[in-house]
Amino acid sequence: MTDAVRVLVVEASSGGVVGGSLTGLYHMIRGFDRRRYKFAMALYERKTIEADLRDLGVPVFHLSRRRLPQEHGLQRLKAYHSVRRVAFLRSAMHHARILSATVLEELPAAVRCFRVLRTFRPDLVHAGNGLRANFDALLACWILRIPTVCHVKGFEKYSARERWLARRVAALVCMTEAVRNHCKQHGIVSRREIVIYDALDPVDFVPRRSVSAVRQELGIPEGAPLVGVVGNVQEWKGQMVFVEALAQLVVRIPEIRGVLVGGVHRAGERYFQVLRERAKELGVSDRLVITGFRADVADIVNALDVLVHTSVRPEPFGRVILEGMMSAKPVVAANAGGVPELIEHGKTGLLVPPGQAAPLAEAIATLLGSPNARQAMGKRAKSWAMRRFDVGRHVEEFERLYRSVLEENRTG
Repeated sequence: MTDAVRVLVVEASSGGVVGGSLTGLYHMIRGFDRRRYKFAMALYERKTIEADLRDLGVPVFHLSRRRLPQEHGLQRLKAYHSVRRVAFLRSAMHHARILSATVLEELPAAVRCFRVLRTFRPDLVHAGNGLRANFDALLACWILRIPTVCHVKGFEKYSARERWLARRVAALVCMTEAVRNHCKQHGIVSRREIVIYDALDPVDFVPRRSVSAVRQELGIPEGAPLVGVVGNVQEWKGQMVFVEALAQLVVRIPEIRGVLVGGVHRAGERYFQVLRERAKELGVSDRLVITGFRADVADIVNALDVLVHTSVRPEPFGRVILEGMMSAKPVVAANAGGVPELIEHGKTGLLVPPGQAAPLAEAIATLLGSPNARQAMGKRAKSWAMRRFDVGRHVEEFERLYRSVLEENRTG
């Protein structure tokens, strides 16, 4: 028997929460035959999921990277903003910041990556957060001539350095066609560009508690319609839109209740306070349950009548949408980014304009007003999700890509 292929997965997310990117990579690793593939993971901060990774026999390395502050003293000066209004000066300042980030952030972090790479000695590196967030690891791999797969999961702003680096990775994996189109429009070209959708393992969405037990714990009155948003709390996730929609729905459906599920991202702490204040102003604080981080997401989603997705910026994928579909729940989602690739409007869910409370409230009211149609939509959504976003298919696509990249590296 040949030696197992050694794959290092680099996950650079920060913010003190476990998001969809890391969860998706964990599910992928879990689906591989670990007799033939030996995985390790490099993280840039400690995560609660590490115990689960170690249970799979996946060692975890910790990296650090200095971050230049997004805000600085010059921003308080009028002269600074006057200079930025001059196009060529604004461009020069932008390039100076990129150079500073490369020298002060990326190069020192790449040196730290060298140590992990030399310790684990991977045959292949899977960079899980795209060209910008994983620039240091991808640069280190290019210098050490280790083949890389770069997983692109967002609509990022790209500069010349990312366009240069893209041509030096073995493959770009985009999580939706929308992401691939964005890359093409911004000159991101690699030797191989493919779309591999994320997936969910249905095993993870088998509820462990009854609907009545979950609702009782949350303080939801018996028979009250329950709608909710699941996701880390930060401004672009749009929980505020949900609060505004809930205030409109209370007028039409007085017994309705809402729930927000998810930890508060470090960048979302101020937003969270404003969110709570706004709910109080609108008079819906007593109709809204805010749970914080929950490990029992499957139980809570199963207790909902409608799952709501509210991102106000284009969502590259929307893993929570799949979570709702796998639970046979109708989903109302923001119609932008990769989301339309997951939902067929009117059949497997409803799509609404992002950032607008009135259409969101109308869509929710439509579903709550027709229990039979709601249940039928949930069943269709589950059937579609089980076929299209099967974790076995997801793993097969990545394994085929890994083999192709390694074979190309051997013969090249």
